[in-house]
Amino acid sequence: MTISTHRLALMLADATTLGLAGLLVASLLSLAACVWMMTRDRMWLKDLGQSAARLAQGDLTTPIHSSGPPPVVALAQTLNQMARQLDGHLSEVVSQRNKLGTILSSMDEGVLALDADLRIISLNRAASAMLGLDPTKAIDQPFHQLVNEPALREFLQRPMEDGQGAQGEFLLTPRPAGNNPPQIDGGQAAALPTEPRVIEAQSALLRDATGGQMGTVLVLHDVTRLRQLELIRQDFVSNVSHEIRTPISAIKAAAETMSSELALPPDGPMIDMGMMTRFTGIISRQSERLHAIVEDLLSLARIEQGKREDAIEVEAAPVSPIIASAVEACQSKADHKNISIRTSCQTGLQAQVNRVLIEQAMINLIDNAIKYSPEATRVDITARQTDAEVMIDVADQGRGIEARHLPRLFERFYRTDKARSRAVGGTGLGLSIVKHIAEAQGGRVSVLSHPGRGSTFTLIVPPVRLNP
Repeated sequence: MTISTHRLALMLADATTLGLAGLLVASLLSLAACVWMMTRDRMWLKDLGQSAARLAQGDLTTPIHSSGPPPVVALAQTLNQMARQLDGHLSEVVSQRNKLGTILSSMDEGVLALDADLRIISLNRAASAMLGLDPTKAIDQPFHQLVNEPALREFLQRPMEDGQGAQGEFLLTPRPAGNNPPQIDGGQAAALPTEPRVIEAQSALLRDATGGQMGTVLVLHDVTRLRQLELIRQDFVSNVSHEIRTPISAIKAAAETMSSELALPPDGPMIDMGMMTRFTGIISRQSERLHAIVEDLLSLARIEQGKREDAIEVEAAPVSPIIASAVEACQSKADHKNISIRTSCQTGLQAQVNRVLIEQAMINLIDNAIKYSPEATRVDITARQTDAEVMIDVADQGRGIEARHLPRLFERFYRTDKARSRAVGGTGLGLSIVKHIAEAQGGRVSVLSHPGRGSTFTLIVPPVRLNP
């Protein structure tokens, strides 16, 4: 069949139109596929970006979802592995830091770290207490603005100048009373020092990982108590030497005189027996004095050792028999000076004490009252119990003690009147023994005295605690 030209043209036009439409549809589909793939890739990239942001902010525990093309999955897995490793390293660093912080906070020595400009980087609790600083406010502050000790500031600068550590000792004076006390762990306020303290300091360079100088580290050790003990030891040795030298010198002089007298030729002058008797008396008295000093020293040593070793046994003991026994031991000395001893003890009074030691303390107090009381006077002993303690007073009618002597009265060998004390035969250790006996049993001793009105010494010991 013959198709006309016009109709053929129409058919060709329709075919062209259909082809163009199909091409358009295919193009649109291709474009849609490209857009979808680009959007999907952008979502994967967006997820990776958000996960990386979380890592940067310190979130190392949330895993990154590994989906998408193989390169994206591999990258996500690598980031997850890196996060796990970084979390482990950070945990180890935090653990080490906490251990170091615990060690520093528990140290008795003060530790400070300062940068090259001597600004405080860190300090532990002991350092803040020694220097009277608030650790929450001291960080990043210049040291010289917080601690007014020029010698210590020079000490800190020395390692930075010559590259060597330094060691020295300084006297730190108390901060003004108006300053706020430093805060320590738990927010508790640390007590500001009220007296000058001796501080032993050591400084060294603070270096970074490359070995470069980045500041100074300072270690402080409070040696105030140690220096006080050294002075006490020196005074003790000096006092013992002095107390022993006097009777030894008297014994030596008397013995030499007697030897010279006995060395006279038989046909010479007769031996002066009166002089010999006098010198043997000197030797006897001074020997007794030496014996008393040695016994008192040994008593102190035994009491202190028992206290350190917790070897002093205490028990519930009636107080009245202890007082009666101590009075009996001192009665002959009281009779010799016509001194009467009156006792008053609360009925049924008991104390938690070591009977032997308390009796020794009472003997020392009564003997001391008799020695320093005029003849024909009275010593009163009174025992009573308050709510929390048993108190035993020993009151004399002597000339009393000036107030300036009272704080040191219980020190070893301390005497208010050295000549009078030696004249009455005191060793200078009696009151110190009383103090140590009281403290070894959880008690104490006190004194109340006024010149011309006598003295009252009070031995205070724990009462018997009844079981509920």
